[in-house]
Amino acid sequence: MKLSNISLITSLLLGSSTLSALEFGQMGNISAGIGGAGVALKNSQWALYYNPALLAMNKKSGFAYSFGLGYKETNLSRAASIDVENLQNMPDKLANLFSGAVTIQAGAGFRATGAKKFDPSGMGVFGEVLEGMGMKDENTMKDYLENVATQNGITITQGQSSEQILQELQKHPEAFEDIKHDLQESIKDTAQKHPGQAGSLGLLEGLVNGLTPENIGGLLDSAQKGDMSLDSLLQNMGGFTLMTSNDPSLNRFVKDMTTLNEMINKNDFSLSTQNGVVINIGSKKSRGTISFGLMPSAYMSATARIDPTHNQIIIQNGNSELKVEFGDGNIILGTAGKGDFDKHSVLSNQAKHQLSAGSVGIVEVPLGYGHLFETPLGDIAVGLAAKYIFGTGYLYHKEGDFNSISQNITPTFDGIAQTHTFGIDAGLAYSPRFAKNLTLGFVAKNLNMPKIKTDVKSGAMTKLNTQLRAGVSYGWLNDKIVLAGDIDLMPNDTISLARPKSQVAGGGVLIDLKYFDLRLGAMYDFRNNSDEGMILTGGINLLGFLDIAVQSNLHLSQEIAGSGIAVPSYLLVKVGGGFSW
Repeated sequence: MKLSNISLITSLLLGSSTLSALEFGQMGNISAGIGGAGVALKNSQWALYYNPALLAMNKKSGFAYSFGLGYKETNLSRAASIDVENLQNMPDKLANLFSGAVTIQAGAGFRATGAKKFDPSGMGVFGEVLEGMGMKDENTMKDYLENVATQNGITITQGQSSEQILQELQKHPEAFEDIKHDLQESIKDTAQKHPGQAGSLGLLEGLVNGLTPENIGGLLDSAQKGDMSLDSLLQNMGGFTLMTSNDPSLNRFVKDMTTLNEMINKNDFSLSTQNGVVINIGSKKSRGTISFGLMPSAYMSATARIDPTHNQIIIQNGNSELKVEFGDGNIILGTAGKGDFDKHSVLSNQAKHQLSAGSVGIVEVPLGYGHLFETPLGDIAVGLAAKYIFGTGYLYHKEGDFNSISQNITPTFDGIAQTHTFGIDAGLAYSPRFAKNLTLGFVAKNLNMPKIKTDVKSGAMTKLNTQLRAGVSYGWLNDKIVLAGDIDLMPNDTISLARPKSQVAGGGVLIDLKYFDLRLGAMYDFRNNSDEGMILTGGINLLGFLDIAVQSNLHLSQEIAGSGIAVPSYLLVKVGGGFSW
C-alpha cells in the first residue's frame, strides 16, 4: 500500500459522515437567535417546548412554525482542502533535490546517484548550492571543512580525509551552525541567480532550516560518499525536519499532513433537524394558556475510530518505509523499522479501524398547560406538558482496514427500530413583586426518561435522559427590549461517540419593533471536547410571517478545495414565523 492510499482516508472520513446529539435542543426561531435562551422568556410562542410554566404568564393566543437544519463537525470539512496529489509527490520531490533529476545549469544532465565519490554536478539543486559554498570537488570540500574547523578553534591533523574531519566536527555542534548558515546563504544566492528554480530552492530551504548538527553531519557524509538516495539520506541524517519556507508545495505538505494527523486522532460529524408547529389558546380569565404542537426532529452522528495499535503515519516509498511525525508546526520525516508498516501504519491492511454511526428520529405531540399563582412575594407559575413520542433509531458499525471499510459503506435501512412512548415536562417561573420585569425560570424535560429503540436485532436503546435547565430574563419598555440567558444545570448525554456530553450556557438580547424584530446572542458548550469555541447567534423577523435565525461558531475550516470559501465547524439555520393576539 502506497502513499496514494491517503486518499482513502480522506474519502472514507468524508463519506462516512452521514450522520448530532440529543442535547437540550432549540425549537423555534426566537430562542435560536438569542443564544438558545427560552426558559424564562415570557413572550415566547414556544413556551410549550422551553418551559410550560410560561404559558401561565403569557396568556395570548397565537401560532408559530419553524424549520431548521444544523451540523457540527470536527476536522472533517478540512479534508476537502487536502491536496492529495501533492502528498503523493513530496517524497519524489525531496529525493530529486539531491539528484540530477532536477538541475539548474543548462546542459547539466542526470548522473547516477550511486557514484562513490563527491561530485556536486550530479546532485541537482543541492549540488549547485554546495558549489556556491566553494565545494566543487573532493579537494575543495576538504578545504571548506578545514576552514570551518579553523574558525571554530578545532585542530585538524594534516592528512585527515573529509570523512575524518566530519567526524571531528561532530564533537563541536557550533561548527555545524556555521555550515547551516552557509547553506542558507548559498540557497539565497542561488535563487537570485536562477529565479526559475525558486520552487526547488524553496523546498530545499525548508529542509535546511530544520537541520540539526547531527542532520548536517549525516548530509555532508552522504554527499562526500556520493550516496544521495532518499533512503540513505534519512538513515545517515537520522531523519530530518521539514519546515515552512518559500515553497508553496512544502508549506501545503506540512499543513495537509498536520490536518491528516488531526483527522486521524479526532473526527466527528453530526447533523440535526428540529421542526415544529405550535398553537396557543390563551385566556383573559384566571386560567392559563393551553398549548399543543407537532414537533418532528432527527439527530444523527458518525465518527471513525482509528485502531490504537495502527495510528502512525508510515508510508511505503518503493522498497523503503518512511515514518511521518509531527513537531510544533513542522513535519519530521524519518525511516521506519522493518515491518513497522504492517504493525503500526494507519494504512496497514492488518489495522482494525472502526466506523460507527447512529441516528434517532423523534416526533413529539405535546399538550401543555400553565397556571399562575399571585402571592405576596410575586407571581409564581407552574406548568406541565405531556407528550406522545414516536421514535425511530438506527445503529451502524463496521470494522477493518481502510480498504475493507471503504467498500460498501452505505447502510441498509430495512431494520429501523420503531418506538411508541410518552414523556413528561414540568416547569416553574417566578416574577418577584419588587421587580415585575424580572423572570426566573426552571424546567425539567423528560422526567420519566423515555427510551427509543435504536437497533432491532440487539434491542439497543437510547434513553432520553432528564434535562434540567434554568433561565433568567429582564424586560424594558413593556418588553420591547428583553435580555435573556439560559444554562444547563447538568450535562446532557448525546449519541455522538466523539462528543458524548453537552452542557450549554447562552443568552442574548431581543428587540421587538413594530414591524420587525432583531435578535443577537452567543452560546458556549462547556463539555465540547473539540475546538468549536464560542457560537454567535442572530435573527430577524419581518411582519411576523418570515423569521430567519442563524448560529455559527468562529472557528472556520481551511478553504474548501481552493475555492477561497471557509466554512464554520458549527452552523444552524432556521426559517419560520408566528403570530400572537
